[in-house]
Amino acid sequence: MTDTERSPHIVRDFTIGNTRIKIADDCCRDKTPEDVRRILRKIARDAQAAISAAAISAE
Repeated sequence: MTDTERSPHIVRDFTIGNTRIKIADDCCRDKTPEDVRRILRKIARDAQAAISAAAISAE
């Protein structure tokens, strides 16, 4: 069975007005603490690069 054939693991299901919202954690529930640290380091590097680029272009 492939990932696209499995039902999503819904962790939150609610509505706002006429919109039904379902939040699934399939992409992150099997991550190890090291996976999380690596992902957060990448986010920090990418954010810092974007902030630096914006600061340079504003000069």
